[in-house]
Amino acid sequence: MKEIIAGISTFFTVAYLILLYPKILSDGGVDFGSALTATILTIVISTIFLGLYANFPALLAPGLSVGPFLVYSVIQKQQATWEIALGIVFWSGLVIFFLSIFKVRQKILLHLPISIKAASIGGIGLFLITVGLKELNILNEPIFNTPNAIVLFGLILFFTLHHFKITTAFLITILSCWIISIPFGYVSYNGIAALPSPVTPTFMKLDLLSSLEFKWFGTLLSVTLICLFDTSASLTALSKLAHKFDKSGKIKDIDRIVIPDGPGSMLGALLGTGTLAFTLESSSGIKAGGRTGICAIVAATCCMIGLFFYPLISSIPYFATVPVLIAIGLFMLTEIKQIRWRDYTESIPAMLTLITIPLTFSIYRGFAFGFVSYALLKGLKGQWKDVHPVCWALAIIFAAHLSWALATKHF
Repeated sequence: MKEIIAGISTFFTVAYLILLYPKILSDGGVDFGSALTATILTIVISTIFLGLYANFPALLAPGLSVGPFLVYSVIQKQQATWEIALGIVFWSGLVIFFLSIFKVRQKILLHLPISIKAASIGGIGLFLITVGLKELNILNEPIFNTPNAIVLFGLILFFTLHHFKITTAFLITILSCWIISIPFGYVSYNGIAALPSPVTPTFMKLDLLSSLEFKWFGTLLSVTLICLFDTSASLTALSKLAHKFDKSGKIKDIDRIVIPDGPGSMLGALLGTGTLAFTLESSSGIKAGGRTGICAIVAATCCMIGLFFYPLISSIPYFATVPVLIAIGLFMLTEIKQIRWRDYTESIPAMLTLITIPLTFSIYRGFAFGFVSYALLKGLKGQWKDVHPVCWALAIIFAAHLSWALATKHF
């Protein structure tokens, strides 16, 4: 029963993403209805695969790090067609799949410095808090308004339930905020059910050949690196919450866990959506007690049902999930206690990672600044041997990619 509640909690927390991502793609010329159906089908198939094959309690969904980059930079600024963008997504998924097969991703996860690993989890926590506060638009709106009052109520409700160890705290909080917002006019009724749109406008429309042209190589590299390290950070954070690390510091069943997102991204490109990632919102299900693939399968099943009830799901107000995002962010932020703050070769890279993620809304950039500064400071202090060869290689790759991104204004 706990796994079922956890799966439902995950679904309600991630429901906004199911509607938001197709809207982003539609800004790039992709048909909204087709993108919505493609997104949900990709989530369902890939997450069920993850649950059955890897027994991991997370939901795979198109990531908000790559989608906006492809639409607002590659399509709108660089004049690529959305078909070429989908081709880039496909090849990126294939590269990530091979990196998983040959255990390159596993080595990266295993040899992450403790300070950067802890800072990335804390940075993701700050990122979630920032996302939640940004949704409230507190800088441009009066602080004392109805949505903020409901969010404050939700936070008090959640931490009260959490104190009494109520495993359904996340689900109860979201539903309560949803119900309370009804009399204040924040819930728009769009109907209850509707037939899903066909994927015909986007199915198999990706341009595989044009996306391999040399001028798109930098974009392909960017997408691959962003996916690789966003996923690494998210997977590390979720595994920590789910107690999936063994005594040697390795994620249990890592060889299986990293397999599904690569083929899932390829499937998404074929159907008409973006690259997949482990959703940070899955942490709500994990905190609710999800520990196995059953949680993932339940969340995927809810998404499949949601394909027919998206008018009802779309009535969930934007602020109903904010208390959950803030609470999860606070839980993750506690990881920074593992950082050795007195050692500047550890604390400076950790701080750069910690603050860059929420400030730039990019987990990848946080990793980039963290790795480059970590290797540089260790080298300047003469602690070459303390840096694993994998970290040196990553620092060089990040430095080269950051230089290219700045030179070509892709940053």
